[in-house]
Amino acid sequence: MASFSQLPGEPADAFEQLLLHRDFGPSRQFSQTADVVGCSESTLRRRAEQWNWVERLADYDSGMLQQASEARTNEDLERYKHQLETFRQKQLSRAQRVGCLAEELSALVGRSLRHHLEAGTVLQGRELPSVMAAACKALEGAMNIEATALGVAQLLDEFRC
Repeated sequence: MASFSQLPGEPADAFEQLLLHRDFGPSRQFSQTADVVGCSESTLRRRAEQWNWVERLADYDSGMLQQASEARTNEDLERYKHQLETFRQKQLSRAQRVGCLAEELSALVGRSLRHHLEAGTVLQGRELPSVMAAACKALEGAMNIEATALGVAQLLDEFRC
């Protein structure tokens, strides 16, 4: 937004009145400003016409709205980025936990097989496949969770560009 400056030849008191009028915001009324500065509304209206207050204030208000809109958009992007980063960290943590559990399950299957081999016992046909399938599904789940988290990381990298 361009700076709000005094026009060449504009009297200091008129510019000061403009600034006070400006600070009442978009719903400003000449009567409000007249009460504060101690002059008549008609004097303010004449000055407003002579020094183009309407256009200058419209530009100012438009610039302020644009600035507020950009600030809001940046705030939303930062909040969304933070939410994605939090999600990514949780997903990576879940992937690690599921991966550890899958490895423990796989190790348990290995110990169980060794135990049965050493004892000379035979596993029932339905036991081994279901345990191995559970371990494989857990490993696959861990990889999928990690892949999701890495995909979020790529999205976060795009935000940084």
